Amino acid sequence: MKRVTVRKKLILLTLLLTVSVSLLAAAEVEKKVSSPLLFKEIGKPGGEFVLSLATAPETFNYYAGIDASTFTVMTNVLDSLLEANPVTQELEPGLAKSWEVSKDGKKVTLYLRRGVKWSDGVQFTADDVIFTINNLAANPYCESNEINRLKIGEELVKFTKVDNYTVTIEMPAAYGPFLAILSQLPMAPKHKLEKFVSKSDPGAINKAWSTGENLTNIVGTGPFKLAEYKVGQKLVLKRNPYSWRYDAKGNQLPYVDKLIYLIVANEEVNLAKFEAGELDAIEVKSNQYSYLKGKEKSGAKFTIFKCQPTKPTPSPTHISFNFDIADPELRAAFRNVRFREAMDHLIDRERIIEEVYNTLAIVSGVPVLPSNYFYNANIDKYRRAFNLKKAQAILDELGYRDIDNDGIRELPSGKDFQFTLTVGVDNQDHVDIASLLKDNMEAVGLKINLNPIKFSLVFDKALAGDFESTIMAFGNQPDPQFRKAIWQPGRPLYYFHLSAMKKDTQTPIVENMFDWEKIVFNNFEQGQILMDPLERKTCYDQWQEIYIKYLPVIFITKGMELKGAKNNVGNYFINEHGVLVNTNYSVFKK
Repeated sequence: MKRVTVRKKLILLTLLLTVSVSLLAAAEVEKKVSSPLLFKEIGKPGGEFVLSLATAPETFNYYAGIDASTFTVMTNVLDSLLEANPVTQELEPGLAKSWEVSKDGKKVTLYLRRGVKWSDGVQFTADDVIFTINNLAANPYCESNEINRLKIGEELVKFTKVDNYTVTIEMPAAYGPFLAILSQLPMAPKHKLEKFVSKSDPGAINKAWSTGENLTNIVGTGPFKLAEYKVGQKLVLKRNPYSWRYDAKGNQLPYVDKLIYLIVANEEVNLAKFEAGELDAIEVKSNQYSYLKGKEKSGAKFTIFKCQPTKPTPSPTHISFNFDIADPELRAAFRNVRFREAMDHLIDRERIIEEVYNTLAIVSGVPVLPSNYFYNANIDKYRRAFNLKKAQAILDELGYRDIDNDGIRELPSGKDFQFTLTVGVDNQDHVDIASLLKDNMEAVGLKINLNPIKFSLVFDKALAGDFESTIMAFGNQPDPQFRKAIWQPGRPLYYFHLSAMKKDTQTPIVENMFDWEKIVFNNFEQGQILMDPLERKTCYDQWQEIYIKYLPVIFITKGMELKGAKNNVGNYFINEHGVLVNTNYSVFKK
């Protein structure tokens, strides 16, 4: 009897050991070692990082609104399948550790990280991916309206679970930017949100995770989890104990114990809190920069950073000339690349940066920013310097001369060479740029009539082709393909050459395009269907070179990124490329 008992104990012990080993294996997370670009030094754990929000979040449901504060907060809590590197914007693994793309570009297979847990300890699996897509991202009733990103034409892409750690995505056609889209769709927990799903009311899920929700019900796989909310005052996030991000030395990220957002609506109060040390970092307004920089030089315990811009919106400021203007002589001039070269030589970018932006701007890309993965550094060799004499020589060469010696050049018909420059009166930077351009253009014998109107009207006039020349800045995106409607010939926002598109059907008219426009058109068509990022970059490299050579619009400047941080905040720095580096999970307190 005794021997049987011992045998049973041995069997039980063996079973326990087997189960323990299995549980340990299941608990092993496939870690991500975060990009070394984010670290100036290995940090130490502990402390808190305090920031501010201008407004309180409207909801904690990422897909239930279009609210900047919600997005800001919840991107600390939720992760996407792929990630854009915070410094280069290059795509890299997120919750998906790797992926494969079929030869025809129509199928993507995602391999999810094993062992990743939600902040309540529940395993993250393919079920969560399918749930997020079907009930949130592709739900037309969700207020964030992400569904269009998941459509190619009018057909939705199809997500299918293969097993707990494999998902396939089938598309009706190859779509290169789709991987970038996956980096902007945070995954949500099925086990917490499925109770809000209603077949009779598909919009019911918008009610999930309101700001009155018990915060323990709001879970994510991100570096932080919500811990405390004082309505209209403060939001506290704590380190997620199941975070799957690590530094190069094997330390779990984030370093700080708490991420705190103070809700501060007033800019002056926000500034005062930073000066008093209540905030660890702030976004500096251009009119605050000189004041704060002076404080820094006087010994204040903070550093003010003037950095390369990384935010794509708005795009760099540009001036354009209407290729379809009714006046045949102006139309001939505006369509001539040599005329546009002369206009480029009349842009004193250094003076604009100095006087308009108080040095807080850079000579822009076209329109891709230097910090962007898709930026083509070769455009620098095509840039034209400010040179009044070169502009004058080109205008002389084109036959636009001052025949009657009144200081104004004449068109072939004998009329004065004059045109109207329309500018948004409610954008002071644009008004100041227009004034400087007017002075330089008139210095070489052109007569410029400034037309300052509301920017909304400038935009309307541009899209209607009702302008001669104008200064504009559009919204932009890290991936050029997301803004093909602006920069690809024959598209609705390609406002400076509207005759390249059939208005009633919004379809391109290739025969109305210049030869260089046809190349750009094909660049975007290829960039859309290629799936390899390097091959796509080749397309957009050529587009940028053509834009700076042929100047369909002439890009001027882009405002710099201005930030301030206390001196005891580690891994908050400017890298060798002039880009400000900081993430909430890599900063630490010294």
